[in-house]
Amino acid sequence: MKEKLTKPEVLAFIQEHWKEDPAGLMLKANQYSELPMKEIAVQIASRQKAEKKLPEWFNNEQLILPPKQNLEQASSEQTAKFKSRFVKGKRLVDLTGGSGVDVSYLSGNFEDSVYVEPNTELCELARYNFRILKKNIQVKQSTAEDFLENITGPFDWIFIDPSRRDSRRNRMYALEDCEPNVIGLKNQLLDKADKVLIKASPMLDIKKALKQFPECYKVQAVAVDNEAKELLFYLKAGFEGEADIEAWNLSETKDEQHFGFTYQEEQGAIATIAKPESYLYEPNSAIMKSGGYNLISSRFGVYKLHKNTHLYSAGILIDDFPGRVLCIKEIFKTSKKEIRKRIPNGKVNVVVRNYPSGANEVKKKFSLVDGGDDFLVFCEIEGEGFKALWCERVL
Repeated sequence: MKEKLTKPEVLAFIQEHWKEDPAGLMLKANQYSELPMKEIAVQIASRQKAEKKLPEWFNNEQLILPPKQNLEQASSEQTAKFKSRFVKGKRLVDLTGGSGVDVSYLSGNFEDSVYVEPNTELCELARYNFRILKKNIQVKQSTAEDFLENITGPFDWIFIDPSRRDSRRNRMYALEDCEPNVIGLKNQLLDKADKVLIKASPMLDIKKALKQFPECYKVQAVAVDNEAKELLFYLKAGFEGEADIEAWNLSETKDEQHFGFTYQEEQGAIATIAKPESYLYEPNSAIMKSGGYNLISSRFGVYKLHKNTHLYSAGILIDDFPGRVLCIKEIFKTSKKEIRKRIPNGKVNVVVRNYPSGANEVKKKFSLVDGGDDFLVFCEIEGEGFKALWCERVL
């Protein structure tokens, strides 16, 4: 593949046509019989995926990108750089090399780095791309299991991102269902490295994973612009104690948000429950995932609307609240008639928390479409039942 795609005329064609529909280009393949159109279509699909996810790779015209399905599980440039803040040492191995994104950014913090991947094509692409990127990374074609079995010297860090797709491309979330099975490999991982970093789906149950990994000393729930992206579990052999929980909301355009705690602190915290005041506070998705619901109330002095409604309120504006801040204009009962009085065109941003119906069902029931500047928040309020809160955004 590499020889086909690195020819000047092929690279030029990809740059000229990267915005076009890959399937449409394949239908016109006979017009470009001198070009490897099948491989070009794969590259164009990958470049379209990389434009926002991996801008540095996208802007490097010499790189040959992995297939789109491999890029889907790969870390974004932003989250890969985030991990590099915490993973440093002399020797690193990435046991699930894949697209090579994580190891390419992590390797800058190490003297020696190794990329491990069983797929021949991905290994070939990795060797080529690391050379273009001027990365000193060894490429080893092997399964994670075989590599662990055969290495001798210890590593400072092992990074592993188990595949979350089965043979039929169905999504998997539980660590024991992913490939490789990090639960089964745990003892080997901790025997071969001082520290281990496991990347997992944001759908994973954090507390369940902590029971599976008592050696975990830190968990990071990572979101980008309020969209949950990944969970990171940091392990160290012999660690005993309670893991630190960190919720991070990253952004290219706004200040990043960080909220740290332990589950023991959360269990001991008391959330004050009260009726809504002037401002509504919605924690970012990283906090919602990590579960610091009571601590948010006590640390920021905001009141919970209901014990099971993870929305908060206060009579003052809190500029540094880690999440979305709305100004409450009115609270009313949830009926189509009442909604139409306030949102006559039906165009509004819908938020649902602790409500009998999901967001899509609510929009269908009340004939609402996303858009506009206002918000309708459907939730349960202590002592008042299910209500709609008509709001406008502040922060």
